Order: sequence, then structure tokens, then C-alpha cells
Amino acid sequence: PPPLCCWRQASGRWAAGVACIVMVSVIWTFAVVLKQIIFNDLDYNEPLVLAYVCNACYVVHLPLFALGRCLGFIERVPWRRRQISAAEPAVELEGAWHQGRASQQSKSGEVVGSSVREAFLAGIVIAPIWFAAQWTYGAGVAQTSVTSSTVISATSVVWTFFASVLFAGERLSLLKSLGVLACLAGNAATQLGDLQRGHSSQAMGDLLCLLSAVCYAAYTTILKRLAGEETSVALLFGALGVFVAVLGAPLLLFFGREALARLTPKLFGLLVFNGIFDNVLSQYAWAKAVQWTSPTAATVGLSLTIPLSIVADTIRRHPPSGWSYLAAFLVVLGFCVVTMATKPQQAPPDGASS
Repeated sequence: PPPLCCWRQASGRWAAGVACIVMVSVIWTFAVVLKQIIFNDLDYNEPLVLAYVCNACYVVHLPLFALGRCLGFIERVPWRRRQISAAEPAVELEGAWHQGRASQQSKSGEVVGSSVREAFLAGIVIAPIWFAAQWTYGAGVAQTSVTSSTVISATSVVWTFFASVLFAGERLSLLKSLGVLACLAGNAATQLGDLQRGHSSQAMGDLLCLLSAVCYAAYTTILKRLAGEETSVALLFGALGVFVAVLGAPLLLFFGREALARLTPKLFGLLVFNGIFDNVLSQYAWAKAVQWTSPTAATVGLSLTIPLSIVADTIRRHPPSGWSYLAAFLVVLGFCVVTMATKPQQAPPDGASS
């Protein structure tokens, strides 16, 4: 069995991953409100421009990584992962703050560590899927309510759960299944509350949010598949930002030329602010949450935005219904069940196993 110190390291990563999930949920709830302000209050309903500017902000990861490397805070990442030869002794790999590695012993012939090539390849592969998820979600938020968009986006946990079991090797368990069902029940309760209040004329916005949820599930699963615990998240998202900034520019010029003409410095500043916090900071924390817990647990954490949106609606003087409170209870219950199901199990004491 693994030693106690390895279990403590795994438990520490799991706890840090859960903390990242909670932080991301808070940021995303605020970001949805900000999008509504930009689209409705400021009359700038341009999801394509929002998606482009916010996702291009990922490029700030690269100069920050280079600065950290120059100051000695980040260890060097080679272009290719190296292979340990038979004559080379086992080496303990110390993880940098941005890589989230557990200390481990390398065996002869084993390919170890992270690489720039691996991180950039993962970033380029997930960039189109992530941009599609952001674009469709922004378009959906512009046409539907904050609560409906939040509820529908939380259904990505179902698609992530199935995709992770089928393609990423995540183990199916009763606790995870019960947690997913609780979240689905919470989502259904929120939708029933919206229907009772007469919010049934936003079919296109709901459809776009559902498409975004499917894209988001694909992005999460591929991220877990391509990015191991050694992969530099900063380089991965930096590559994603470069891909969007370069290849997304012709798309923006072709479809959003009039929108760019209406873009004021105030609006641009709000878009950059949204990009730094909602994209750069929250997605860095989200990627670490996926690495340190599981795709399902991290996506279930997205459902925490539902009770948080209830708080936001209360502050904005839009009192929630009884269905909303029931939904919040079910979603929090599902989150707790799934995260506990993914927590590493403690190793038995030395000598306890036969």
C-alpha cells in the first residue's frame, strides 16, 4: 500500500482542489452578473467580441511564466519530457507552485516530468472547444435569464460524468451516481420554478447554453486526458490564448466588424477585467481542480453557482422562490457527495496489511 506521507500529499491536493472549485464558483457567479450588465445595461450584446477578448487574455500566462522563471520561483520546463536511463539513479521530482506535482520516484526507462511541447499541444487541442463553449454561453446569457443559464450550464456534470467514465477511465461508483442525480434534481427544481413564474420564452438562449454545457464537458474531459499533474497549466493556457488571439482575429473581423466599431474604452476595460478574473484566474484554478480531484467533481462544483446565484438575485432584489431553495439544497448535497467520493483513501498503517 502507499505510505502515509503519499496519502497526506494526495489529501492535501484534493483539499486544495476543492478550495479551487469553491473559488471558481464565486468568480463565475459574479462574471455572469457582469455579462448581463454589459449585454443589457450597457447595450453591448456582442458575445463574439466578449469571447475573443476574454480568451485572448490567456496570453498573460506566458510573460508571467517567464517572469517567474527569471526570478527563480518556477523551475525550468524542458521542451520534451526526458527518459530515465538504467544507469541513472531514481530522482525525486519537486513540483513547482504552478505544476502541482506530488513528489515521486522515477523508475528506469520511465518518461518523467512535464514539457513545453506537451503543454502547448494540450492548449492548442482544447482551444477551439473552449472558445466554442464560451461563445455559445455568452450568446445564451444574452437571450435568457441568469438563473436559467446557470442551471443549464450546470448540466455539464452529466455529460462530463459519462465522458469521463467512457473515455478518461474515471471509475463509476454509487456515491458519484447519487451526487450527479442530486444535482440533476436541483437543476430540474430550478427550471420548474422558472416555468411557474412564466419564464418560458427563452428557448434559443436555453439551447445555446445547453450546447455550451456539452462543449464544456468535452473540454473538461480532454483536459484531464491530455494534462497530467506534471503539466504546466500556465503554459497550457498561454498556448490557448495565443491560438485564440491569432486564429480568432479573422473570425472577429469577418463577423464582428460593426461590434468593434461600437467598442468604447469603458466597455473594453470591462471585457479585459472579465477576462482576467473570469478566464485567466478562474480557469487556472479550475484546471488545478480537475488535476487534483476529478473531472466529475470539478464539474459538479460548477453547480455551486446555483445557490450563489440565489444570493446574487436576493442582493439585486429578485427574491428566489421555494423551488430555488430546494434546488440549492440538492445541488450542495450533490457537490458534497461527489467530492467525498473522489477523496483519496487513507493508507492502512504499516504492518496492517498481510
